[in-house]
Amino acid sequence: MGLFDKWLGKESTPKASDQAAESPEQIHMACAALMLEVAEADYVDEPEETQAILKALEAEFGLTHRTVTDLLERARKESAGASDMFPYTHLLNQRLDHEQKCRILTAMWRVAFADGNVDKYEEHLIRRVHELLHLDHSDFIAAKQAARATQN
Repeated sequence: MGLFDKWLGKESTPKASDQAAESPEQIHMACAALMLEVAEADYVDEPEETQAILKALEAEFGLTHRTVTDLLERARKESAGASDMFPYTHLLNQRLDHEQKCRILTAMWRVAFADGNVDKYEEHLIRRVHELLHLDHSDFIAAKQAARATQN
């Protein structure tokens, strides 16, 4: 427990109730919200990007199309106006390993590439997420190259 945590009366180890809140559904929601942020970063609603999100969530988590559609709708409502990605990335850092975080980053790149144009705001957002996920620059580049390869 850190000095400030002691002063504020906060515990440094998560409680069992906190772990329960970090269910697979919360992980799915965090990933959906991050991919949605990429799709919305250029302020243009492209159906190709939405389809890329749906496809990524189905493939990554083995979810049905209906489940993913509902998840994306909930993510839109819950993340509307969100200016901070830390809650999402913090959860993913707690629960995912390095390889899983890299796959999420690659999925984010696929969303950015989906409309045929990677906007500077999309790239900036993905760069911020990669830093918040504590990934190396080589992971950032590898994810971008892997996503680009699947677009051709």
